[in-house]
Amino acid sequence: MFLPQFLKPRRSIPLQLLAAGGATVILTTIALLLAWHAYAGTREVLLSSVDESTRHLSMVLKDRVRGILEPAESQITLLAEHEVVEANTLEQRLAALPTARAALLSNPLLDALYVAYPDGGFVLFRALRDPNVRRVFRAPAESELFVQTQTPQADGQLRGEFRYYDAHGALLRQTRREDYVFDARTRPWYRAALTRQDSVLVDPYVFFTTRSVGTTLARHAKREGVVIGLDLTIDVLAREIAELRITPGARVVITDNNNRLLVRDRGSLSELYGRDGDLSAPEVRDVEIPALAAAAELPKGELGRLHRKVAQQDWELVSVPLQMRSQNKPLRVLMAIPHEELFRDARKLLGQQLLVTLLLILASIPAGVWITRQISAPLRALTEETSRLAAFNFAPSKPRASMIAEVELLARATQQMKATMARFLDVSAALNSEKRLERLLDVVLGDVAESVQARSGALYLYEVDSGKLRRAQQLSSPQARASHPAELSAERFATHPAVRALQDRHSVVGVETGSEQELVAVPLENLGKEFVGVLVLELPSEIDAKHSGGRDAKLAFIEALSSTAAVAIETRHLVDSQKNLLEALIQLLAGAIDAKSPYTGSHCQRVPELTKMLARAAHEARSGPYRDFTLSEEDWEAVHVGAWLHDCGKITTPEAVVDKATKLETTYNRIHEIRTRFEVLKRDAEIHYWRSRSQGTPDDLAWAELQQRWRSLDEDFSFVAACNLGSESLDQDKIARLRQIGARTWMRTFDDRLGLSREELRNLQEVPVRATPAAESLLADKPEHLLRWLPGERIADRSSWGFASIVPRYKFNRGELYNLGIQRGTLTDEERFIVNDHIAQTIIMLQRLPFPRHLRSVPEIAGGHHERMDGRGYPRGLVREQMSVPARIMAIADVFEALTAADRPYKAAKTLSESLLIMAHMVREQHLDPDLFELFLRAGVWRDYAEKFLAPSQLDSVDIDAIMTSAHDDLLSADLKARFANELDDVS
Repeated sequence: MFLPQFLKPRRSIPLQLLAAGGATVILTTIALLLAWHAYAGTREVLLSSVDESTRHLSMVLKDRVRGILEPAESQITLLAEHEVVEANTLEQRLAALPTARAALLSNPLLDALYVAYPDGGFVLFRALRDPNVRRVFRAPAESELFVQTQTPQADGQLRGEFRYYDAHGALLRQTRREDYVFDARTRPWYRAALTRQDSVLVDPYVFFTTRSVGTTLARHAKREGVVIGLDLTIDVLAREIAELRITPGARVVITDNNNRLLVRDRGSLSELYGRDGDLSAPEVRDVEIPALAAAAELPKGELGRLHRKVAQQDWELVSVPLQMRSQNKPLRVLMAIPHEELFRDARKLLGQQLLVTLLLILASIPAGVWITRQISAPLRALTEETSRLAAFNFAPSKPRASMIAEVELLARATQQMKATMARFLDVSAALNSEKRLERLLDVVLGDVAESVQARSGALYLYEVDSGKLRRAQQLSSPQARASHPAELSAERFATHPAVRALQDRHSVVGVETGSEQELVAVPLENLGKEFVGVLVLELPSEIDAKHSGGRDAKLAFIEALSSTAAVAIETRHLVDSQKNLLEALIQLLAGAIDAKSPYTGSHCQRVPELTKMLARAAHEARSGPYRDFTLSEEDWEAVHVGAWLHDCGKITTPEAVVDKATKLETTYNRIHEIRTRFEVLKRDAEIHYWRSRSQGTPDDLAWAELQQRWRSLDEDFSFVAACNLGSESLDQDKIARLRQIGARTWMRTFDDRLGLSREELRNLQEVPVRATPAAESLLADKPEHLLRWLPGERIADRSSWGFASIVPRYKFNRGELYNLGIQRGTLTDEERFIVNDHIAQTIIMLQRLPFPRHLRSVPEIAGGHHERMDGRGYPRGLVREQMSVPARIMAIADVFEALTAADRPYKAAKTLSESLLIMAHMVREQHLDPDLFELFLRAGVWRDYAEKFLAPSQLDSVDIDAIMTSAHDDLLSADLKARFANELDDVS
């Protein structure tokens, strides 16, 4: 590295010379030290007693905490073998919720259970037993379990979240907590557990939520780096520390590392909780004497003593760490002892000696001031420079000169560190901000080469299958002397530094064969120590080894940047792989839905194409209502996913309902049953004919009567069969005739409960058995035709999802008159609800998926294509202003594809003009967005789609202006409305 001119060494005075000059000051201070010697000796004797008492208290606490650990030892041993320790995703970790809940409920001393992972992930389960704990965490009233999680993200950061669950394990609320930043790997219990084969106990401390003193039991799980932790409550140990009072007026308490009070020598600790509604553990300064509050300011983690005047009284303040097992941050025993009691005899000796030393101290002040100024001035400047570095201010600055050689070297090292950090952060920021892999590789090579002033360089990616290194990027300059082959293998380039780096998995400085140019090859490894590739650089030979650190310093800098680059490359690979997997799963699901029924054809594949065509037209519009509408790259991905999954809920729709071609069809067409009944009536008429003949009725009269009955039955059956097709609308006269026909009876002589399935028999339990022979109606609506909803088939609380549609009382009504009386189409209200409810199932399925932030609009996009602009759509009854533009685009795409589809066996394909005319009528009825429909027409989206997907017979002439006029002034004739009535109903 090359340093600026101001960083080169200056003439300075060694610190040893200044130390010799300061010897005079040291000699002067000896007298003062002697004056204090007697007093200090007495004080140390007294304070040693304090130390001994505090150490005794530490042992007592350890014994007491050990007494409550035995019940928890077996529990944490079992949990260490649980499958949660193998979990790698947040969803897998949350699957341990039932086990955690059982553990928390089985042990009243158990306050919380948590698992820490080596990647920084963390999940904590806490039972919400105490109302005060609920208030602290603002838990919903019905919640019983609280879960805190931290999940590693792609950028290396940890995302904190709070979740609240009810007694059945249902998620009530989920909150993203930016302020919840916690790395369990740095906690004492985590580190201690990793070094032990058995359980480890950390020091007791005050549990914030339960207002009690507790401890943590931790154990290293069967998976490397995973630690299980349990929080246990313990009794107050006040009486043990009361024995530590050296003098009657002394006060003793135990605090944690944050100066919160855990144990006090006088009074009940519980009385300090809940003061003014505060449920947190109180700090010493808030509840104890001021002297103890002052003692809390002593350094933590080491034995500390301090003399201070508090409240007009001198105190000796002592802080002793209370170490328990392998804690990194021990508890503290704080003692405040009145000087009046502790040092009564020592003060007498001190007063005699102070008078002698006073003159010496006054004489040394001028020399001390001068020395301090000479030393502190450059050090203060370095302090300010370091503060700027801590604030990430890497702007160049000129350091202040110093006569002390060591200070001067420190100043130059600080400037060098600042320059290195600035370059490193610049390169890291560039790597982390790039999303495309090709551009990322270019950034990796270019920025690293520029940072170390390389003449040329190449970035090779490792191919696992072939074991070769293939060049992905290359950088050169006019000063370059080395060449970088497109492919490197051990067979052809065994001595090449990049091949050696691949084999040895460490940085290699070597010579390229043939050119004799020195190259630096640094292996790229991801966080899992998997080999990704090699970075090869040709460094300049002119290196100032004395001041820049030489080749080794540059190599260290390259290695630091390369590790960041490797992680960035691997992250991009993983992101691309996950996107490809998601895309494949989406298309797999859409294909399965289309393949489920011939009635859907390729609907799920064509709607996304049409959606993106119309979205692109809106995105590119430079005038009109959508001139300001734009879609980012992430928005396009959300539109793509939402369009492909817009009908994913159809996977729950029964095929018998989707494919119902006639009114009486279930899994078969029940018109055959009714035809058989008519045949029975015709045979009954013939039997009546022969009976009349046998009873003396003239043949011509009996024959005429038979012919009349047959004609009536033929006409009635033809009418019933025509009604079954559903191709024409039924008026009230036709419905009345159906009921008249259905009132006829036929005689049943067989038991109608023989040969039935268990479900059919269960549906007949409340229907009385009729003795045979029994007269049966020709067409009937029977109780067994009413099929009830089974448990779990209906959405428990539709209002919570925002669904406005009303669930019918019965799942199916298969009554014969009820189905034949459908006025339009073939579906009953119950069946139409099931068909329409596929969109509600789509919303539920998609909202339950853990979409990343930029795809969170997918459920809204996919689930809004059956809404109407006037709020009369389903399932939520949204109006135009409540819907996003992509959702409104989806509605147009869904309707146009359905109207023009030629692969639906139940209807003929519509021509372009017919389809667009129907859609214009729907615009006028406030079904479709008028602005988007106009864009759909004017931009020619309909034409582009038609040329790609429609049959030539459908491509008729289209008058755009006439269709737009129809969208505002209804020109759809009564004949066309009657003709397209079913189409208008289906697309609604």
